[in-house]
Amino acid sequence: MTRLRIILRTVAGRWPLAVGGVVLALVVLLALFADLLYPDDPLMMIAQPLLWPGTESAYPFGTDSLGRNIAAGIAHGARVSLLVGFGTTAVALLIGTAVGAIAGYYEGMVGDILMRITELFQTIPQFMLAIVLLAILGPSVETIIASLTIVSWPPIARLTRAEFIVLRNREFVQSCHIIGMSDARIILTQILPNAMPPIVVMSSVLIATAILMEAGLSFLGLGDPNVLTWGTMIGMGKDQLREAWYIVVVPGLALLITALALNLVGEGLNDALNPRLREQR
Repeated sequence: MTRLRIILRTVAGRWPLAVGGVVLALVVLLALFADLLYPDDPLMMIAQPLLWPGTESAYPFGTDSLGRNIAAGIAHGARVSLLVGFGTTAVALLIGTAVGAIAGYYEGMVGDILMRITELFQTIPQFMLAIVLLAILGPSVETIIASLTIVSWPPIARLTRAEFIVLRNREFVQSCHIIGMSDARIILTQILPNAMPPIVVMSSVLIATAILMEAGLSFLGLGDPNVLTWGTMIGMGKDQLREAWYIVVVPGLALLITALALNLVGEGLNDALNPRLREQR
């Protein structure tokens, strides 16, 4: 109970983390219970087209030009957006952390080669590279995650490398060399845990970025045609923007709120994990 109280007090004392965490938890719950709330296919035409929000209680956000329930699209779209965001970030973390750790720990040719490869990926605009990759691989949730992973890991690699360069010459690492600890053990058990706080903070930003990039790709028609996403809903509603602007605004607000919640979580984590900020409190 004492540890739980400390955690709750820490979260409550940092309102961005508390607010962002609550909003993000609500989005996750909406995604988890989407099938219970709206068991029908969100792509199914089930009502009169262009019903405005509030017209019928069964369709709180109205319907689009084809009579599809916008609320059902928001619920099921949350699942796809979170899957893409968290899936992309998880794989990008594995690749970027591994590359950055090796490049930061080993000096010389190995580190230089890995950094040149990282810089090569960063010279190409992320969104354009994702479009090219999807055009080659074909649109699906899996290929979207793969494409966004390819464009998302370089910043993590550079951040991890910078942290490893700072930590590799510390006294506790030198003592590990003296007692004969292997390089792999030093990297995994000594340096990496101390380098994780800024990486964790960046992860929240990467999740939000991946969700927004997926929405942009879906808006351009490069999303998975078999699922309904927030970006797809915005793209389908752009032709009715003047007479039925809510079709675009509702999924747009869902994107905005989710991205804002993730950024608040990142800000709160930075506040909680940054020792300099803790000392100022």
